[in-house]
Amino acid sequence: MKKVLVIIVTYNGRHWLQRCLGSVPSEADLYVFDNDSTDGSADFVAAHFPQAKLVRSAENLGFSIPNNLGMRWALDHGYDYVYLLNQDAWLEAGALEKLLAAAEAHPDYAVLSPLQMTDGFQALDAQFAKCLPRSYENAPLVSVPRIMAAHWLIPVSAIRRLGLFAAELFPHWGQDDEWCQRACLAGLQVGVVPGARAVHDRARREEPLETLVKRNYYTASLLHLTDARRPLWMQWAYVCLFTLVKALKYRSFLPFKYFRQLLRQGSAVREQRAFVRTRAHNT
Repeated sequence: MKKVLVIIVTYNGRHWLQRCLGSVPSEADLYVFDNDSTDGSADFVAAHFPQAKLVRSAENLGFSIPNNLGMRWALDHGYDYVYLLNQDAWLEAGALEKLLAAAEAHPDYAVLSPLQMTDGFQALDAQFAKCLPRSYENAPLVSVPRIMAAHWLIPVSAIRRLGLFAAELFPHWGQDDEWCQRACLAGLQVGVVPGARAVHDRARREEPLETLVKRNYYTASLLHLTDARRPLWMQWAYVCLFTLVKALKYRSFLPFKYFRQLLRQGSAVREQRAFVRTRAHNT
């Protein structure tokens, strides 16, 4: 098997970790970044998976920074692939091998994912299903515009070309969609291998209004603004209309609060778009 580094970011996910880390084939290496958990997650990894490279953070750094550190580790230590694996997710036996075979056969893919399913493999994860075309079952490989990063196989060559996650703009959410945008702009593809299966046992909970608005309005707006495939003025026009729509939907002034934040981030958005365009034209 190719040299693979499996990167797992943990935060108070102790009850998932045996299934998560235990599903990784022994041929792959483990890189676990613990975001200052208070439930013993880091100690569990140290005790039960001593072969893992374990990083204990003194604070919660979110999602993008820890994964960037793991990808940087892979770049510096001669890995061929990284596999981003959520703490609440695990692989079916043989899934990683199928993904690697597809990646070797199709080097134009920057990201490959297995089918992401509910616990027990009873159904597709609801959010994941939205990314798939209706007829996918019999296809060996399905091209999609985006896919969530609970299960991502990435060739290290793609990281060298496209760069790491945009952690400053997308510390918690949206970094996977933005990276898929980059891949598509660079002429690379994002895909799903239906013959490989995995679980994403996402937590289902009620969220406060501010969290919903921040993720579903603010992060979504940033994704439009950083999408260098379209003119920036066009994306701002969309965001202005999107702000009104979301304010009416949530019956709240919170979208206007986050719209002001977007305006303050104008220079960061332009810098990210310039970075993406430069990377896209690198060979």
